[in-house]
Amino acid sequence: MDFKRIELIFLTAFAALDIFLVISFFQNNSDVHSTSQGASHNATILKEMRDDSISFSKPSNKKGQGYYISTQTSGNKRLKEKMESLTAQSAKMVNGEIISTFNTPLTLNTKSPEKTLNQIVNDSNQIVNGKHYQYDAKTSTGSQIIYTQMVSGQRIFSISGQIRFKINSGGQVVGYTQGYLTDANPLREKQDTISQERAIIWLYQYNEVPNESVIKWARLGYTRLLSIQKGSVYVPTWYIAVHGKSSATLQYYRINAFTGVIMKYNTQVQSSSSSSSSSSTAESSSEDDSSLLNQAVSSSKRAVESSTQASVQATTRRAYSSSSTSSSSTNAVSTSSSESTSSQVSSSSSASSEVH
Repeated sequence: MDFKRIELIFLTAFAALDIFLVISFFQNNSDVHSTSQGASHNATILKEMRDDSISFSKPSNKKGQGYYISTQTSGNKRLKEKMESLTAQSAKMVNGEIISTFNTPLTLNTKSPEKTLNQIVNDSNQIVNGKHYQYDAKTSTGSQIIYTQMVSGQRIFSISGQIRFKINSGGQVVGYTQGYLTDANPLREKQDTISQERAIIWLYQYNEVPNESVIKWARLGYTRLLSIQKGSVYVPTWYIAVHGKSSATLQYYRINAFTGVIMKYNTQVQSSSSSSSSSSTAESSSEDDSSLLNQAVSSSKRAVESSTQASVQATTRRAYSSSSTSSSSTNAVSTSSSESTSSQVSSSSSASSEVH
């Protein structure tokens, strides 16, 4: 037996193991240091928000997980077939949505409207696929009760996945509009999302949270990112409600939970869906989940670039505003001091007038 060779093999193995452990040690230390710096940075911004008289509950700093979700418009045909069998109402389909009026208005329990409507929603003779929806108290109002479709355990924060019951002045339910996402499926494996804390900070840094306002809540769900001819792509979204000091209603904002980008209506990109050429039609008909995902990611990247620029501009304006205020204050003190000195030489009564 060649003991020297065996000894060399063991020495090489232990040396490789030592190198691996040293690298792991430094990587872990680096991660801890980076995490610590990030937490400190977030705490600084949250304090800045409170200094601006912005009120909010302590947000969670835990990351979540979510998918890119694809839906297909081909399911609208099945939806229409089910709609035609509904009873006690007059229903029609317009642009993929069911619009219905009840034959007899429903008396509503105003304190707990879900007690009345849950029975209606879960009845397949009155609502199509109603068991896929849940009552949403936070977005419902006195004139509209909202049920949101649940996909992958999260709410859909787009009208395309909601039932919106109409309430008349007498507190009765007279009808509803229903959007339903058909064939909703993940495009790839789960990915990490930003935390609730980070989403609120992003919204503030985009200059969308005015001073003396209240952040009522921030919830994770799904919002449409991209529309194409055959369907849509939805992305995890932090849905945030803000009540401004001078506003009588809540303002709603959406933050892309993958990228941190603020989602406005112009980020819900409508891709070129039709063309006069037959080759374009063929391309559209052969589009698969991979191409959907590529379009979604490209759209997100463009939105990141646009929103990052907007965030930098907003932060610059805020910093400039603070600097200007500080400079004006300093100049005022300097001018006041100069005037006061001059006035003291001329007249004591004049001096007291200048100080006042």
